[in-house]
Amino acid sequence: MWGCELKKDGSKGGFLHYGYDGRDFISFDKETLRWVAAQPQAEKVKEKWEDHPGWTQKKKIYLEKTCIEWLQRYWFYRKKALQRMEPPVGNLTRKVVDDSLEVLICQAFGFYPKEIQATWTRDGEIWETKTSSRNVSPTSDGTYYVRLCIEIDPKERDRFRCRLEHKGLQGPLVLAFKKETALREECGKQVLGTLEK
Repeated sequence: MWGCELKKDGSKGGFLHYGYDGRDFISFDKETLRWVAAQPQAEKVKEKWEDHPGWTQKKKIYLEKTCIEWLQRYWFYRKKALQRMEPPVGNLTRKVVDDSLEVLICQAFGFYPKEIQATWTRDGEIWETKTSSRNVSPTSDGTYYVRLCIEIDPKERDRFRCRLEHKGLQGPLVLAFKKETALREECGKQVLGTLEK
């Protein structure tokens, strides 16, 4: 087990511990360039390692230089990842079940970070009744996807909207189904909706 730290005052800390059979075995004191045996069985290892000062010096250099460089690199990547912002792309489709029932399907994809607020509204009010499939899932490109479905009476379709709120958006993205701009798919009963602003 090893690790390092770069303190605010510029000083560097680090440790290197070896274990055996679930117990501490030997550890490295980088300030004195000495090995500390935690078990009597480690004494022979300690003697052997201390007979090779070049090898011990490499351990110190690793903890104070290489490890710190990697730590700073990962810190930069972490900051970059935390600042990453990709807004969702929304899509609204429907599936006709019969003359009195259809399913509206709202999909948001390509967004990062993962946190998103996806809700159905009816006449502007949040509508939780018969809403299903709201799990946010990762995609292969590192972004996220969510699917939100609701069963409705086709006669009330114009009253429903899918509302998406995400840090990557300047304001809520509201999707509505519009018959006049819909395009039917050849192999199914789904129809693509348009964006309502």
